[in-house]
Amino acid sequence: MSRIVDFYRGEARHPQGVSIETIWGWDDHQLEYEHTYIQWLFPLREPSRAVPGSPTITDAEVAEFRRDPELRERVLRSFRVMLGFYGFAIRPVAEPAVGVAITAAGDFDAKSRNWLTRVNHNHLRITRILKSLSILGLKREAVEWFAALQRVCVANAEVIGPTTYEYWRNAVR
Repeated sequence: MSRIVDFYRGEARHPQGVSIETIWGWDDHQLEYEHTYIQWLFPLREPSRAVPGSPTITDAEVAEFRRDPELRERVLRSFRVMLGFYGFAIRPVAEPAVGVAITAAGDFDAKSRNWLTRVNHNHLRITRILKSLSILGLKREAVEWFAALQRVCVANAEVIGPTTYEYWRNAVR
């Protein structure tokens, strides 16, 4: 159907020749220093300013992700990888209306040293992830992560400024 849908189904590779399964297995160093995968894991309708030529997602592709539970489950797997990278954990909750709970993981202090700094490129990645999750049918997960990020913002207002906070907030609206 498309580069993004085919990539998510494991039928196509990232332009550097890696599969989605390979990216899911990357360590934190690869996730931090490789800069072209995030646009593939979390596509948006608008082009990336950071990585020109990255794929965008069409309305038809969005509909395919929203229709296909397997595609959404694969997006959720990508999300779990990135949550681990940022030092968060996701777990299901008993109340179906909520869906999941996202909290700081046991290694949050160590993991957050990588991104909880002023003017960090990971803040842009977080915005992309929140927005993409919302578009692709995982709005509850995006909202729950934003709630966890709000707690981080309160505790680290000197690092996560109001501009970044507003980008994150707008991404889940």
